[in-house]
Amino acid sequence: MGSLINVDYSDELTRMRVHEIVKYFQRLGIPIKLSKIPNDAIADSFYVHYRTPILKEKAERGEELWHFFLRSYISADVYQDVAKISRYNYQVSKSASVKLLRAFNSLLSRVERGAIEGVDEKSDYRELSQNQQLRQEINSLLRFYLGNIKNIENLRKSLAKALGDEVGKEAAELLFDIDIDPYRARLAKILEALVQLVSEAGIEMELGPLAERRGVISGVTRLRSFSDLQRATNLSKAIYLQSRELFGYKLATRSLSIYDVSVDVREKIYLLVDKSGSMFYTLYDGFAMDMTQKITWATALAVALMKRSRRVVMRFFDQIVYPPITNTREVIKALLKVLPLGGTDISAALYTAVRDAKAYGLHSYKLVLVTDGEDDMINPEAIRAAKAAFREVKAILVGGSNEVIEAHLPAIKINMANPESLREVLKNI
Repeated sequence: MGSLINVDYSDELTRMRVHEIVKYFQRLGIPIKLSKIPNDAIADSFYVHYRTPILKEKAERGEELWHFFLRSYISADVYQDVAKISRYNYQVSKSASVKLLRAFNSLLSRVERGAIEGVDEKSDYRELSQNQQLRQEINSLLRFYLGNIKNIENLRKSLAKALGDEVGKEAAELLFDIDIDPYRARLAKILEALVQLVSEAGIEMELGPLAERRGVISGVTRLRSFSDLQRATNLSKAIYLQSRELFGYKLATRSLSIYDVSVDVREKIYLLVDKSGSMFYTLYDGFAMDMTQKITWATALAVALMKRSRRVVMRFFDQIVYPPITNTREVIKALLKVLPLGGTDISAALYTAVRDAKAYGLHSYKLVLVTDGEDDMINPEAIRAAKAAFREVKAILVGGSNEVIEAHLPAIKINMANPESLREVLKNI
């Protein structure tokens, strides 16, 4: 049974993947006639995406409609777009399988209602292939359930180049999983602008230097220069006393151990980034002569700081405060998954930061609040608590202002969301 030559339908892994897809439908309560769709067809729906499909010449008896549906899908433009991101990607293949089965389920419902003239459950393959209405119905259902995903692969590549392969891969998976085309397109545009902003800013992503504090031993490391011998460990001294030849070799190869007195003083940042509905409004980008969403600029700042410092803790917030993030992959994931809410509670975000500072010993971190300031209920006490909990507190006001924030904190105002403003803020944080 089944429509693909290069699938072993009795294989344990194949059966397991079928089971996972069935469980997914049941868990989400997606209405689908699983009793009408055999397990082999479910396996087909996964492997047609996961590997290059080899379709059988003839359909199995009773599976003519599925075989024709699958053949129509493989020859459609939308399949070529899906295959670019689904091949050997389990998550995308599973998501694509679900979308394809939902489209076929809708087709079955139309056939049962007699909505497609000349097609019923007993139609043979020749009759199906000659039915123009059926072809149009299949194409319409594929467009509805799979959506427009033409640019996802290009976006994956640009994200991978700018932020790493894992970031690009996960962003593509999350974008494909979104069912609503306009929302998917909106998020894709934000990501495209984000990559462009970071790239055009030419931000230096190298880690900052280590500074030395004499007399403070922080560990053991290898010899870097001959002057380091004054900090030789007891082991190095013992080698010198017992074997001058071995000591000379280790000295020449710089493999002697010394006490390390360097302390990592790279900038440590705690970021609070406003992700409320107003942050999805646009600001003028003088560099590109275009409009850029405020959240795009704010996220670009977070990505740049994480690349440069690697000592960054970040939380998105709106009416609520979201879980902490410590790397660029999580930033992009949160940007795609956390829906913007209407309101902003800056006081709650500040109090959360204060609790984090006390719980995790972040008092040496600098707190940076990134917001457009659209909150009329900020409690000055929250700002004072933040100033007491962190080494320093600054605010970045993106396309907005706030009297309370500006009265209590040094604030940098951003009126143009462009690479130049990004560079300036990074210099002044």
